[in-house]
Amino acid sequence: MFYPADRIDLSGMIDQLLSRSKEMAEFRNIIGVIVPHAGYIYSGYTASFAFNAIKRDGRRKFVLVGPKHSGYPYGTYFYPEGEWETPLGNCRIDEDALNYLHSIRNQIRASAEAFSEEHSIEVQVPWLQYIFKDDCEILPISMGDQTIERAAELAPVLAGLHQGRIIVASSDLTHYEPAKEADAKDSEMIKAIESLDMVSFYSTMERINASACGYGPIASLMLLTRKMNGRIKLLNHSNSGDSSGDYSSVVGYASFVAYQE
Repeated sequence: MFYPADRIDLSGMIDQLLSRSKEMAEFRNIIGVIVPHAGYIYSGYTASFAFNAIKRDGRRKFVLVGPKHSGYPYGTYFYPEGEWETPLGNCRIDEDALNYLHSIRNQIRASAEAFSEEHSIEVQVPWLQYIFKDDCEILPISMGDQTIERAAELAPVLAGLHQGRIIVASSDLTHYEPAKEADAKDSEMIKAIESLDMVSFYSTMERINASACGYGPIASLMLLTRKMNGRIKLLNHSNSGDSSGDYSSVVGYASFVAYQE
């Protein structure tokens, strides 16, 4: 539903998207990225900026944090074991990261069910497989409960996992509003995200009645970045109308990089 099922077609699409944003600035000491999770034809160009940053960094282990759109199960969960299969092959679950989670006291629990019928993390995996020729590992984390309290709980866990890994927070922005209104709301959210003020981010979301779907993963990365004295910078912003030509009802997309200067 979100990318080609054929290996050659999928590889060709990712390659073409990465080539369009390859001249972007280079970032050192990357903490994480924020990427959209819509169909590649709509959000792939925006996502490619973040994945080009990842490509230049070279690390091959990733913590993928995404929302559970259904909200069920209502909690924060990690995928327990094994591999994820895509048209580009099988991507291993990071066993060292699993061992770390099992060794600490936290509210995150193992559940394969939390990832069923959910695309927000899945759509990130082929990018990583393509860039690293299937030599990469992931730890998927699903947030059904995205309250500020749960985001604050997750941030120190991500801090423990960050060594040797990049955090990938998955979210789209405004949903199904005219482009002018969607862009205005996205602009306010972007400013709040770059401020690293998690309380301001949640209050902005409430004030503008925002419909961003992965605000919990974003907030956790914001808090981690703040504690590491880093910055979050917008890489690219777009909306679905830029691809479809229909600006009457769009979804907004943005990619960011979190880094230490």
